[in-house]
Amino acid sequence: MNIKKEQDELSKKIFDGLKLAYRKLYEQKAANNESVVISDGKGGIIRVPAKDLLQDSDRE
Repeated sequence: MNIKKEQDELSKKIFDGLKLAYRKLYEQKAANNESVVISDGKGGIIRVPAKDLLQDSDRE
């Protein structure tokens, strides 16, 4: 197997693992009716209800 293909497969596994970890975090927070602190994309931080993030992840 060539190095590029191995790197692509590893990147996909890491990305999939991160998606699963975030999903579990959102589920735990939503079950407790809590918020998650995230970046607003402009250098600031915002609090978002975990239920909203969970709904957003369902759309992907």
